[in-house]
Amino acid sequence: MPASASVTLEAGLDPNGDHPGQVLIKLSDKVTKQIFFQYYVPAEQVVRSADSGEALNPGSLMRSKA
Repeated sequence: MPASASVTLEAGLDPNGDHPGQVLIKLSDKVTKQIFFQYYVPAEQVVRSADSGEALNPGSLMRSKA
């Protein structure tokens, strides 16, 4: 995402520990801090996708979890 975007995309481990082994992906507004999207994805899926070296289609991690 470009720095000029009005949204922030965050990805990382769950800060509260309520979802062990999962990666938290969050999209929020930079100004109001309103969260538009928050989703937990199994870490294995993220690593598997990164190891493949292939470009991901938008939403592919979420579709594979659902």
